[in-house]
Amino acid sequence: MAEWHALGVDDVVAGLRTDLHVGLAFDEAARRLEDVGPNELGESTGPGRWRILVSQFSDMLIFVLLVAAVVSGALLREWIDAGVILAIVLLNAVIGYTQEVRAEDALARLKEMAAPTALVVRSGAEIDIPATDVVPGDLLVMEAGDKVAADARVVRAVHLQSEEGALTGESLPVSKTLEPVAADAGTGDRRSMVFAGTVIAAGRGHAVCTATGPSTEMGKIAELLDPEDQPSPLSIELARVGRRIAWITLGIAVVIFLLGMARDQSMETLQTVFLIAVALAVAAIPEGLPAVVTVTLARGVQTMAKNNAIVRRLPAVEALGAASVICTDKTGTLTRNEMRVQALEFADLHTVPSEAEGADGRVWRYAQIAALCSDARKVSDGYLGDPTEIALLRSIDPTILRVDDVRAASPRLDEVAFDSSRKMMTTLHPSGERFLIAVKGAPEVVMGRCTSFEQRDGPVALDAERRRSAIGTATGFAAKGLRTLGFAYRLIEDAPADLAAVDHDLVFVALAGMSDELRPETRGAIDDARSAGVRVVMVTGDHVVTAKAIADDLGLLEGRAAVSGTELRAMEQEELDAIVADIAVFARVDPADKVKIVRSWKSTGAIVAMTGDGVNDAPALQAADIGVAMGTGTDVAKEAADMVLADDNFATIIRAVSEGRAIFSNLKKVVYFLLSANVSEVLVMFLGFLFFGALGEPLLATQLLWINLVTDGLPALALGIDPPVPGLMEQSPDERRNILSVPHQMRLLWQGGFLAAGALGALVWAHYVRDAEWEYVRTLVFTTLVTAQLAHIYNIRAQGTTVWKIGFGGNRVLTWGVIGSLVLHLLVVYLPIGNRLFETVPIDWVDWPPIIALTVLPFLGIDAIKRAILRRHPSWETVRD
Repeated sequence: MAEWHALGVDDVVAGLRTDLHVGLAFDEAARRLEDVGPNELGESTGPGRWRILVSQFSDMLIFVLLVAAVVSGALLREWIDAGVILAIVLLNAVIGYTQEVRAEDALARLKEMAAPTALVVRSGAEIDIPATDVVPGDLLVMEAGDKVAADARVVRAVHLQSEEGALTGESLPVSKTLEPVAADAGTGDRRSMVFAGTVIAAGRGHAVCTATGPSTEMGKIAELLDPEDQPSPLSIELARVGRRIAWITLGIAVVIFLLGMARDQSMETLQTVFLIAVALAVAAIPEGLPAVVTVTLARGVQTMAKNNAIVRRLPAVEALGAASVICTDKTGTLTRNEMRVQALEFADLHTVPSEAEGADGRVWRYAQIAALCSDARKVSDGYLGDPTEIALLRSIDPTILRVDDVRAASPRLDEVAFDSSRKMMTTLHPSGERFLIAVKGAPEVVMGRCTSFEQRDGPVALDAERRRSAIGTATGFAAKGLRTLGFAYRLIEDAPADLAAVDHDLVFVALAGMSDELRPETRGAIDDARSAGVRVVMVTGDHVVTAKAIADDLGLLEGRAAVSGTELRAMEQEELDAIVADIAVFARVDPADKVKIVRSWKSTGAIVAMTGDGVNDAPALQAADIGVAMGTGTDVAKEAADMVLADDNFATIIRAVSEGRAIFSNLKKVVYFLLSANVSEVLVMFLGFLFFGALGEPLLATQLLWINLVTDGLPALALGIDPPVPGLMEQSPDERRNILSVPHQMRLLWQGGFLAAGALGALVWAHYVRDAEWEYVRTLVFTTLVTAQLAHIYNIRAQGTTVWKIGFGGNRVLTWGVIGSLVLHLLVVYLPIGNRLFETVPIDWVDWPPIIALTVLPFLGIDAIKRAILRRHPSWETVRD
């Protein structure tokens, strides 16, 4: 591939067989488009539809259920059991598939909204075309505000500057030139090129397209990304839970099989034991868990979408809720990405733009220079041009003067553009019978050309003390992280032949200190993060002084250090690992350095969220536990991220933390409810087989499925959307991702034992007291277990405290879910179709008081034990679990 940046303009035109005046012919452009393909990056927006569908069946719990279905149908000919199991598996798959596809489609819509067009010259005419239709050799027409559609060699330039932070991390616009650069120049030093995805910050120009799609610099980086997604903490923990349940289920089934065969080795016993083993598998596995998790996360996705976040992967919201460190960019996230004049310093006057009075001669002269010595311009919806010059115009228009009126009265006659050697810009304008020289630039350079300074009533001689004072003020501005400019002028009698030769003996007017303005909600969000125990780290490409000043203003430092990119790159990974917790600001870093920062934080055990918007940010977004891309960022960053912020706002991240914590708190309640309920079912089956096996099966597999799908499922879904409990954002991040720790397992065991005792109590009542038929006995056991579990959900909802403290209200969906489950169960008990499908019989009214008593007693027993534990250990009371 040719090194286009190192070739002269004529060689580039010849090499790409194009024309600087007429561009490509339409038919030639069509031919090239067919040869090279559309100008777009690979569609790696996520897994394909088939992969999403197949992934719904890869969970260990689902696998065990499929095995149970095969055993029930193919081996035991229990087709109803097999059909119900498969129906549940398919329902879970449909829900999961639908939600993941919706999340992918949401990002696709965002990409469509951001899809740019390009202005090109085709057959001598300027036309707008979709950026995807740009081909090598196209002549691109560029103006301030345009997004560059492809990599291109600059062939015409008038003060052309490009914002290349998305590609190189450079925070300031880069001036472009027609002159070739060294062949081995890095991307950031190729000033003769513009690159796909960057934005023209100022000026105008033409460029010949040299590469499109995957061949662009952004495309090359995109190809380096790891296509494999990082599993979220939640998915890791649920997989662990699934494996544990699968092994526990297998162990219990083996014990039941051995006990059964020890009692009787006939084929009939073998079949019966297999049926019980299948029922145990059904009892042990929380079939509703995948669906409830999916629905709960999907609700979080919908909530976040309303709050300007698009979640690409369902577990992302929960994962962000677990984050203990947020590494955030400064520009556009903590700030508006909009320069504003923060301070103005005149002779004997310190003020801010909102308080500056145009009647003061010093203020009016500053405003005149800012308006005339500038290439920025007003448009219908704001301003276009260099961010610094736009900030100056905002500081004066229309509060002090109207820029358009001043420019109309004093049009530009000549100019000397800003460059790195002069460090100032000079323009010439008519001013009555004389001519005005307007100058702005680096304070020390401008001050060095001045002999006077502007007082309220006119200029006076500039003495050494006044000069030192002005330079000291400029230094103070810089120490506060402000970008500082000096303003001066001179009135002359005749228009000069060489403007650069007469911009001396100037009158110094003012100093202006500018910075990227903080978002108004940022301080509150930082405070919320601090209260929540989430550490915020600033990672920026800006100068360390600027970054440190803003971090100090936001309260991020708190005695921690600020490290420059040079220092960072000099450290070995192990060195950074040892001190990363003591660093609050990483400044002047390359985007690639973010991966090093993420790795160090993860080495401390932290769950790390990383923000980014550029192509080079993509590896860091993937390396983090959760990557957060900006909506205004590059497609590559969005594709690498777990979440896209439509408003680029740090406060949105903190809202996601709050939502994520609420989701994980609810998910733990759901898991504990489903597992404690399933423990009760396993104990009923296990103890019923041991002590009452000669009478018959305590419960059928279809009855257990009914409990898990409907009576457990509906309330569990409602529990998953329980309102957030107070205090979640006043605690440190919950990094205890082990949902089934030993204490939790013991708690589930004794709570499930209480529920099982109630159901087995119904068996004793119906068989030994009422002397009922076994089918009737089983119906009472079935019903008592249902009602006991529905009551138990209120104990689970009060995890970490007692139900009497939080009450039974507050979640109308849960209330109606419990009522709905009871109604559905009564239909199964009293309707003929329910009797036939689930082998139940109608219950006599005389048996309802014992059922209610056996429902209330386990509920009160569990609550009593919880209250006794909390009285003994008050500090254990928590909003978490």
